[in-house]
Amino acid sequence: MTAIRSLFLAILVLPGLAQADMYRWVDRETGAVKFSNTPPPWYGDPEKERRNPPVEVIRYRGPVEKPKPAPEPQGAAAEARTIATLEARWLELVRFFASLPPTTDFESAGPNIKRQLDAYRALAAELDRLDPGGTARRRSQEAAVIEAVRRDLAPQPSPPRATE
Repeated sequence: MTAIRSLFLAILVLPGLAQADMYRWVDRETGAVKFSNTPPPWYGDPEKERRNPPVEVIRYRGPVEKPKPAPEPQGAAAEARTIATLEARWLELVRFFASLPPTTDFESAGPNIKRQLDAYRALAAELDRLDPGGTARRRSQEAAVIEAVRRDLAPQPSPPRATE
């Protein structure tokens, strides 16, 4: 039983020993800066301190705590802002895909288009999860945007030439 008490006491005392101050001074012979967790032999003796280099004591301040991140806003207003931000990005991607030529095969396209397609799919899935009621509206909006962009990109017939 005394062994357990001794172990418990050691666990309580040992972390306190780790909180040591540091001592800094310049070695007179080499000019090197010295650091130590124990003071040099002359430290604390006024007579010896006058003949030796000054010692700077660096006090232990404990572990540095990382700043805590600001809490995320809670509630319906924060969720609405999140959904609005995601929908804006989703609409950008819809416009990007609508601006591509109609013959584009997205699955065999280059890596940039594949990344955009993966981002679009992930964004659409997240929006459907956060706002299931808006899924139908987004799909109809998607179809309308794609149709409008394709109509704008379609070759326009040239006006007839005036004959003289």
